[in-house]
Amino acid sequence: MKETSAFDPRTIAAACIALFVVLIYVDHSTGHEFEFSPAYLIPVSLCAWFFRPPAVWLISLGSGAATWLTDLLSGHAYSHFMFHYWNGFTCFLSTLITGLLLLRIRRTLTERQRLNDHLAKALDELKSSTEEIRKLQDGLQVVCAWTKRLKVGDQWMTPDQFLSTQLHLKLTHGISPEAYDEIMEGVQDPARG
Repeated sequence: MKETSAFDPRTIAAACIALFVVLIYVDHSTGHEFEFSPAYLIPVSLCAWFFRPPAVWLISLGSGAATWLTDLLSGHAYSHFMFHYWNGFTCFLSTLITGLLLLRIRRTLTERQRLNDHLAKALDELKSSTEEIRKLQDGLQVVCAWTKRLKVGDQWMTPDQFLSTQLHLKLTHGISPEAYDEIMEGVQDPARG
């Protein structure tokens, strides 16, 4: 995803890393009695909003590892040794899910903005075309009585040219039933032709 922010990505990355390090220190300082894992959602959210999925995975893995390590270093004895791992895993999982959801929201918003821009451009083109058609409808069109050419400005053009240049229509040629009948009469009765 392209960076659309006015912020420098290196500054945001440095802020995420610095915040992550501060959170690890605070998590370690508070010990096992204070559940600090939700605070890791802050750097993960920043990474999800400004960067690509690998950054989210990396910071989520770091959050899980930091939770596991600070829990282990706190010296708290759980009823089962697997609780250290479980706490780290749940921190990793919650930060990863949050980060991936925020990535999806960011992509959806970016796509919606792109579609809105595309729609606005199409509406501008439609408005321009509508104004041209109204101008043609409101004006009196001069048609040559002999050649059937139309006068547009100072130029005389064929109906085909008029339709393609003024109304932007794509044209092809066919034969009407009346013309077909006339041709067939001419083929059947060569004396008439």
